Amino acid sequence: MTVHPRPDEFVPPNAVEAEQALLGAILHNNDALDRARDHVRPEDFFEDMHRHIYQVMCQRRDAGEAIDLGLMKAVLGNADLGGLSVGGYLARLLSGAVTISGAPDYARLIAQAAQMRRVLDTAQSAVALMTAGSVHSPSEFAAQMIEALDEVAAAGLSESARRVTLGQGVASVLARVDQTRLGKGARGVTYGLPRLDAATLGMRPGQLIVLAGRPGMGKTSVAIHIGIAASRAVSAVGVVSLEMNAEELSERVLSAVAYDHREVEEISYRAIAEARGLSEEAMARLRAAEQVCSGIPLWIEQQPGLTLAQIAARARQMKLRAERQGIPFAALIIDHIGLIRPSRRYAGNRVQEMTEISGALKGLAKELGIPVLALSQLNRGVEQRPDKRPILSDLRESGSIEQDADVVLGLFREAYYLEHKVDRSDVETDRLARCRNILEIEILKQRSGPTLRLDCFCNIACNILAELA
Repeated sequence: MTVHPRPDEFVPPNAVEAEQALLGAILHNNDALDRARDHVRPEDFFEDMHRHIYQVMCQRRDAGEAIDLGLMKAVLGNADLGGLSVGGYLARLLSGAVTISGAPDYARLIAQAAQMRRVLDTAQSAVALMTAGSVHSPSEFAAQMIEALDEVAAAGLSESARRVTLGQGVASVLARVDQTRLGKGARGVTYGLPRLDAATLGMRPGQLIVLAGRPGMGKTSVAIHIGIAASRAVSAVGVVSLEMNAEELSERVLSAVAYDHREVEEISYRAIAEARGLSEEAMARLRAAEQVCSGIPLWIEQQPGLTLAQIAARARQMKLRAERQGIPFAALIIDHIGLIRPSRRYAGNRVQEMTEISGALKGLAKELGIPVLALSQLNRGVEQRPDKRPILSDLRESGSIEQDADVVLGLFREAYYLEHKVDRSDVETDRLARCRNILEIEILKQRSGPTLRLDCFCNIACNILAELA
């Protein structure tokens, strides 16, 4: 049983008294176990005997059997209880019992102590490896530490994913309806396209939204437009860019913010990148756009080859940063899903890897209570069809993306194919002139709403997107 350490002996974080109080509460009223199990697992207990007792309690409860003193005496047997008899130890547990209403608080305290021990174990392992004299890859080692700590980080932010009763769920829905009727309700995060917002009710918390298209269809342009529109509403938006660095994305954002359809001179992001041929007027517009951009909470994570655990850890950091600044964390954009580095669990099996990735992104959206917008490539089969508009089966490598996504948006630019056609006819040339700045967005899937197709004005060179009247 518990051996009290010497004053100079190191003691890991623990909540032994809370463990005793919780076990006593369960003995006093078995319903306390149902409340505790939402927060604490057997392996979270510091004392081996407490862990064993709690595990047996869970097993008996699942079997529909009562948990009483007789059961506990059988479980403890002749255990070493620090000089106490079995009866005396059980009496101590009962004397320290909390009420059933206090059980969740003690359970949380036990779980928090366990999480602190996991953090400590990871840190001690890191110190042991780093002081062993050998040299390891810092990036790989850091990635392993992030994955090891990710579960602890997730546990502190997943309260929104706890189970609720039907009554609680219905009450929450009606409260939101009442607020909306009064003009106070919060809709989903805007796409920056009114018709799309109306059809989908915006990007809603917990949704996985997939933005799909072949290369050249404007996926990144649309994602940046959505990110700017959402973050301009004084909400933080995170962008995990696995393909472009922050400077390339910032050139696109600067071009979009500086765009003015009344001006003759366009400022493309290519012109900004080249930094040549820009007039004084253009530079004045860019400096004004810089001031606007400085107040937009669009946060760019530019490290390539991130794993799911690393993306999740960075998203949680962004959420905490937003909370510290007193603004909501509105959405997470990932460009793109195919560049996420998979775990080693399904190494070599791309279908299973994509299944794991799409499921984890959906889980992250639910855990953080935000929409996650993930860009996805379509397979090459599109190019073999006369009509190259995307369909759901074009999603690359796995049907799991289609299954896990709440909304799938397909992008199509006819102008791209006409521009690249070698033997273009006069009719097609005329068609190209009319559709050069047209981008189609089609809702290919929506769990709780209609599908539709809308035409948008797009200026890919300036990263501009707007609905056509």
